[in-house]
Amino acid sequence: MTTIGTFRRDGDDFVGRVSTLMIDATVRLTATPKVSPSAPVFRAFTGEAECGAAWRPTDAASGAVLNVKLDDPTWAEPIHARLMAGEETYPLVWIRRQEERPKEERPKDTAAPEPKPRAAPS
Repeated sequence: MTTIGTFRRDGDDFVGRVSTLMIDATVRLTATPKVSPSAPVFRAFTGEAECGAAWRPTDAASGAVLNVKLDDPTWAEPIHARLMAGEETYPLVWIRRQEERPKEERPKDTAAPEPKPRAAPS
């Protein structure tokens, strides 16, 4: 797991900085009313532009305060991360997503078949 940012509480919101080799941005996670069970509880903004959202984790064992998804039209794919619990600061930890392929698309086992035992000569 790689820490790509650090956030702090600002009232009901979180404010922090995301820094990677290609990104250096101030991000605000603003609390938003939940309008459906699957709706995010925070919206992510950089300046006035919305750049993602965050949800409460469904797995308390993860240690996350929020599951965060940041996206931008110039990126090949979104950033998935967890805002982890902290005392004064909250680290944002990047998660590499593994897409589950359908069973028929998975690579077949290429190991050679077991040799069959030879019958003893009669």
